[in-house]
Amino acid sequence: MELHEVMLVLHIAAVGTWLGANIIQAVVPGLAARQGAEVVAGWYRVTGQLSKRLYMPAAILVLITGIVMVLQHDISFGSLFVTIGFATIVISALLGIFVFDPGSKIAAEAVESGDRSRIKAATSRMTAFGTVDTLLVLFTMTAMVLRWT
Repeated sequence: MELHEVMLVLHIAAVGTWLGANIIQAVVPGLAARQGAEVVAGWYRVTGQLSKRLYMPAAILVLITGIVMVLQHDISFGSLFVTIGFATIVISALLGIFVFDPGSKIAAEAVESGDRSRIKAATSRMTAFGTVDTLLVLFTMTAMVLRWT
């Protein structure tokens, strides 16, 4: 196996982790709600930890492997698909810092206090931005596969 193939496998695995985690985060809250408030609050607390323990390592791996592949194949960092990839990582990092991490804490606290209006506000915001992030990842995957220039 050549370096390019190793980088590509790691790149795809990291993006798959990112996309899969987004989908899990969309599905689990509804399932957790059937288990009670304590489970739901726990889920949101875990969700907040995912930014540092799952998403950040996955994004760093996507970034490093992407840079290596661009350099290996003499692709311009100004290529549209490369620019889209960088932008997606930056946007998603900002969403993690300013939306998902604080939102998950707010949601957990709201669930524990039984404040339905705060639960709805926090979860609606995270769901909306989670949808945006997931669509952005899918859009970026399309740009990469089609190698938009």
